[in-house]
Amino acid sequence: MDLNFFKTVTSAGASTGGAFPRSLDGRVKTVFFLVSIVAAAAVTHWYLAAVLWMAALVLYSLLRLPWRLLAGRLAIPLGIAWLVFLNMLVTTPGHPLWVVLRKPFPLAVSAEGLDLGLLMMLRIMAAVTLAFGLSLSTPMVDILETLRLFRLPGVMIDVAEMMFRYVFILSDVARNMSRAQLCRTVRKPSWVERTRNVGQVAAHVVTKSVDRSVRIYSAMLARGLSEETAAPDYFIKPVPASDLRLGLLLLCLPLAVLACNFVL
Repeated sequence: MDLNFFKTVTSAGASTGGAFPRSLDGRVKTVFFLVSIVAAAAVTHWYLAAVLWMAALVLYSLLRLPWRLLAGRLAIPLGIAWLVFLNMLVTTPGHPLWVVLRKPFPLAVSAEGLDLGLLMMLRIMAAVTLAFGLSLSTPMVDILETLRLFRLPGVMIDVAEMMFRYVFILSDVARNMSRAQLCRTVRKPSWVERTRNVGQVAAHVVTKSVDRSVRIYSAMLARGLSEETAAPDYFIKPVPASDLRLGLLLLCLPLAVLACNFVL
């Protein structure tokens, strides 16, 4: 697999130059954001998760991207986080704060449920915001090759690279098929028909993706692909000293949050 080709395939809005944090080396950004995501998933106090989420929002503001973009990407995770919060609020036993319902069955909000719900919701939002910031500030190939440096299985990295390369093609195919169906529809379809059409498009796209993956794999085997073949080096230069120092400084935040979590 020629990684020089993947250097031209970057995530939307990603750049290796410009203002902080885009100007940082991809290896530094990947390590920092991944450590921060792990810290967000590991903290057990909601206010520490809130600190990480606020830090993620500050980093997003430094990217100088529209907040509408972030709001659109966080809409679905926010809905899931809100459902988790409500579920923890009324299902966690503990000291009741107020009674929501007495009949036909008692339903009360507990203090422990409030803390746990806030923790779970803030964990989700902090992790998703950090992951979104990483994808916007770092080319995807830099992220994957940094993971390769940490000895993740090469098959996983190769599959992720191919998925990232072809997911946009499959998305275009699905969009074109959906538009073609709309152009051939005389009347406005009902929601049942729209649901069936979406299922048909999804089935066709999945079938085409399987056929395409088989052809791609056969072509790669014909070109000498082997699991024993050593992958070429993607990073040919060491991490700049200034980026390394700044990365170590940034890592102090999630590590300090983890330290506070163990102390408190």
